[in-house]
Amino acid sequence: MARWTIDQPMTQTLDGIVALRVRIIGGHVNILPTDDPVTFEVTDIVGEPVLVTQEAGILTIHYEDLTGHGLLERLRPIQLNSYKTMGGRKATVNLRIPADCPVEVSTVSAPVVAAGLSSRTSIKTASGEITLDDVSGETEVTTASSNTSVRGPRGSLSFNSVSGQLAVAGGRLSDFNAKTASGQVLADTDLAPSGRVRLHSVSGEIALRVPAETSATVEMRSVKGKLESDYGLDRRTAPARSILSGKIGVGVDPATITTTTVSARTALLRRAPEAPAAIPEGA
Repeated sequence: MARWTIDQPMTQTLDGIVALRVRIIGGHVNILPTDDPVTFEVTDIVGEPVLVTQEAGILTIHYEDLTGHGLLERLRPIQLNSYKTMGGRKATVNLRIPADCPVEVSTVSAPVVAAGLSSRTSIKTASGEITLDDVSGETEVTTASSNTSVRGPRGSLSFNSVSGQLAVAGGRLSDFNAKTASGQVLADTDLAPSGRVRLHSVSGEIALRVPAETSATVEMRSVKGKLESDYGLDRRTAPARSILSGKIGVGVDPATITTTTVSARTALLRRAPEAPAAIPEGA
């Protein structure tokens, strides 16, 4: 096992990396694809040194006293007092890795930027802003209050948040799953044949725009939120429930679109032919 304890700026090039794990508190994490050997750079170190290990092809960048389990424990509300003494830890981590390298990143407040990744990408943060560009494969984002922007995604996208907003522009998704309490979900994307979209919110607005020619079975449900659609859907109302449902398009492999909210506005919008994808505006 190779091991580095870093308290000064350092750049290192490595061979044989097949997976990446990053667990830091504050600072920044930037990940870009490369066809060359993996390179990591750690700079702007504040507080404790950063520990980097390379073992069995796994590159891990974290702190000596923060294993993956330890960081998650400190993010639990009951453990926040133990985290307060660590709030001053910061580091900027820049990485260039193969596009097909699986990635796991956990931060507290550090923003994460990643582009061109094509395997499994898992990003977890309490309040660090997340920006993903041209990701494919299986992408998972978990956040408490930070905003997430995703451009040109392909494959599957899963988003879980308390109050953070998700904004998606472009791409083509086969599986799109978002759950939030009060954060908005704003998306304009193509859907693959037989694709699945499941969007759930308590009070956060949902706006989904799909191409005019999209073929899908749609069901939009809300307890007391407003439901709107640019497509001709059937409306049903009952005590404490409102539903818009129906079939759009004429394709043989329709996608499935399901939305559920308690009090939030939900809109299913039509993107005009030849119009570029753009993030829908909130209410």
